[in-house]
Amino acid sequence: MTSHDVVAIARRALKQKQIGHSGTLDPMATGVMILAVGKATRLLRFLKDDKTYEAGVLLGLVTATDDIEGEVLEKKPLTAKQKEQIKENIGPALLKFQGKIEQMPPLYSAIHINGRRLYDLARSGEIKHEELETYVKKRQVTIYDIKLNRLDISNDESEEADSRLSLKIHCSSGTYIRSIARDLGEYFGCGACLDQLRRTTAGAFSESDCHSLDELKEAGETMPLLPIERVGLPILVVEDPDWRRRFCQGQKISPPQSLQKESQYFLLTAPEQEVLGIAALTEDGLLKPEVVLA
Repeated sequence: MTSHDVVAIARRALKQKQIGHSGTLDPMATGVMILAVGKATRLLRFLKDDKTYEAGVLLGLVTATDDIEGEVLEKKPLTAKQKEQIKENIGPALLKFQGKIEQMPPLYSAIHINGRRLYDLARSGEIKHEELETYVKKRQVTIYDIKLNRLDISNDESEEADSRLSLKIHCSSGTYIRSIARDLGEYFGCGACLDQLRRTTAGAFSESDCHSLDELKEAGETMPLLPIERVGLPILVVEDPDWRRRFCQGQKISPPQSLQKESQYFLLTAPEQEVLGIAALTEDGLLKPEVVLA
């Protein structure tokens, strides 16, 4: 199921045309996907973009898509030496993937090349796996944390024996977990692909905030939605009616002296909790309307 499919289901269930999402999930992935409804869609760009994943990596298998669903390019059982190397060096190996790193996106990804999606070019055979670096540049992403949850190295040397890693990854937006799986396989010389992926957090939202699609279909328009205040920005209550009027007319306003300037953006509300919109703190110390909702 694609992210577009999820949005379509939500539109039917909520009877709302104006629904957007904060970022796509791979079709094989499960977990957190943030949907915004109605005027809240205008706030999607202000959501924090870091994400956390639980990922399963299958060792010894190379595919065209860098995940378990793609065409198998190579299958090679791990040698006894490779198994020992992985057991001894998985910790130092993961450290090489932490911090700011450059990664090559998967061949089957939504990157645009001359107005076309990379995955469409791959499916049509216009770009092959070995030609990827000719068309796509590596991209810098940030891995805030990467931890080994579980290491299952099979002692069976048959081709059917599976060896796996289970990882927890906290990363910036735009990170391809499939690329991390592929690159780990290349690091150990055994090949690897992603065989499980679950997004557990997206910005300020976690799985405990979420509803399943079945729950959404059953509840329909009665589904309880999170308030706009959960956007994750500092909240500023605008007491002065004149300031509220000016903000809603698109004019800059002066912030209160007590404003903590720890953020570039603020969610403005009236004392009665009506959401006014989002303001940006300018270099001259004023609050400039970015999105007006009132």
